[in-house]
Amino acid sequence: MHATYRKHIKMMLFPGILLLGLGLIILGLSACDTPDGAENRLRPATTRSGVISMAPHLTETIHALGQGERLIAVGSFDDYPPEIASLPRVGGYMDPELERISLLSPELIVLPGRHEKVTSYARLYNIPVLNVHMDSFETIFAGIRTLGEALDCETEAEALIASMKAEMAALEARVADLPRYPTLIITARQPGALGSLYTTGGNSFISEMLALIGADNIHKDVEQAYFSASKETVVMRAPEIIVEFRAGEDLNDAVIDRLRSDWRQMGTLPAVQNDRIYFVTESHAMRPGPRIFEVADSIARMIHGDAYPGNDANNAVATHAHPVADGAQP
Repeated sequence: MHATYRKHIKMMLFPGILLLGLGLIILGLSACDTPDGAENRLRPATTRSGVISMAPHLTETIHALGQGERLIAVGSFDDYPPEIASLPRVGGYMDPELERISLLSPELIVLPGRHEKVTSYARLYNIPVLNVHMDSFETIFAGIRTLGEALDCETEAEALIASMKAEMAALEARVADLPRYPTLIITARQPGALGSLYTTGGNSFISEMLALIGADNIHKDVEQAYFSASKETVVMRAPEIIVEFRAGEDLNDAVIDRLRSDWRQMGTLPAVQNDRIYFVTESHAMRPGPRIFEVADSIARMIHGDAYPGNDANNAVATHAHPVADGAQP
């Protein structure tokens, strides 16, 4: 498998927002696609206790619902909140440690969409499985409700949704009078080359997140959630901004300069001509969970600069998101 492709899967699936695009296993999978929904119901098990979460955004959501103490194991790439550091690891979506899962004897396994290997193994040991699909604003809120019902914390789920919707409304209000920019979203690419530009269609939460703050995805008309865009199409759609997600990467100035120089191969793009290229490195930047509007806020501060209300040292959200150049402004 191509190294860039493997990296893209890991970024999207684990450190970033558990999204397997590009025609493999995308999180556009049904949350309840069994005929009778049996795998999405908690079955009584007197000898079982605790929950195993197999995705960073699901682990984070469970904690946000006040149910973190019920977790007995998490996936290999889960890194938030800090309280999970001491929990056993049971592999990831692509390499689950099935025997360890069965030895832990959980009362429930929470998965990001369908996973036949884990589901079949869990059925063999009579372990309930909950499939939670979260890859758009609508399905994120629905997924929170699904977890609330399964973990008997419906009130907390509704409170979390209300809090997130309040954040969303606040963001909309801040950018209401600001310009909107055609934007190229890059979810992965190989440094030093622009041969494969992995991006997202309009149905993904990443596209929705940027549209919320005035960065309109130039591929918003594409129904496919994640795909490789052609350079010809990018040139034709002429983005004024490029937002490149490099979730979990530690970018120093030298690396940023090299990444910037790559885009000179497409020097006709308005975004390149005007130095409107931004790099977002927060590990949770591509995770469809409770902090999506925190990420949106930090990106809005970059692309709108001083025009963004409250964008100063005292109010800025802590972030590892980097503009392409110091002081680059609209």
